[in-house]
Amino acid sequence: MLKLPGNKMSNGIECNIICYMVLAFLVATAQGLQLSAFTTKSPRVSKYTTKSPSASSQNHDAITSLYRLNATNGVTCILMQVDGLISVRYRNKLNEDVEADLYMPDHPVLSGECVESNLEIMTMEFKGFTLTMTFKKSSGGEGWYINLFELSYSSSNPLFEHPDRPNLNVRLTSPAHTPMYFPTPVGKSYVCDKEQTVILYAPHDSGDQSGHIARIYLRDLHMQSFMFKDSGKWGPSFHCSATGSYRDETAPLAVGTALAIAVLLTISGYGGWRYFKIKKVQYGSME
Repeated sequence: MLKLPGNKMSNGIECNIICYMVLAFLVATAQGLQLSAFTTKSPRVSKYTTKSPSASSQNHDAITSLYRLNATNGVTCILMQVDGLISVRYRNKLNEDVEADLYMPDHPVLSGECVESNLEIMTMEFKGFTLTMTFKKSSGGEGWYINLFELSYSSSNPLFEHPDRPNLNVRLTSPAHTPMYFPTPVGKSYVCDKEQTVILYAPHDSGDQSGHIARIYLRDLHMQSFMFKDSGKWGPSFHCSATGSYRDETAPLAVGTALAIAVLLTISGYGGWRYFKIKKVQYGSME
């Protein structure tokens, strides 16, 4: 029987390499399955606290408000669940910059439009404020997003203490250079545990002299437009990532699967290379 020099040591090293590759394959596969089922909830970074839940309940629904807008035929077209807070910065008579805060209420006066196939509008009226959100579809019709936030009120609203410029009609909007908020595939609902912030300013051509700036804080956000479902229930979830970008809930599984395939191909390639190398050495030794 022919013996290859150093064959025992070589076989031991090769066995360790193969075992490592098999272990990596199993880990990659497991990660692909687990990442789709678990997400890491980012801590809230704003200085504001959420609404206090009722004493009898500490669950998610206790601190979020549900807003449902139905079309004229009674079918739900926009559905939003959120723990929302609006903060307005203004200047008082002492020439100090101060902030006034109010929560998005549980039961505002809701109105809107769900007639056009590519445009929907939801308006909330509460405590002298009017908040309007305009939803649009992407040019190809495959996605939806919020195109515009608009907040209107009087600078003499009781929320503001001694404003330097009372009796002004204030209209603040989201910047024109940020036309897409929360892009989501049509048929899916946008879900985000991370706090989202939208800043509103007076449009440059509005002539607004109030100097007000508003921030809308959206927490535990679950939202869907262009629904038109008789059941009025959420579509499949489309999650935001911790970095602020957006991903489909199937993305982690796809990444894990790709890693597993890459490891498997590496193992197969290594096995094939070893087979032909050993065969060549054995053939050369026999000669």
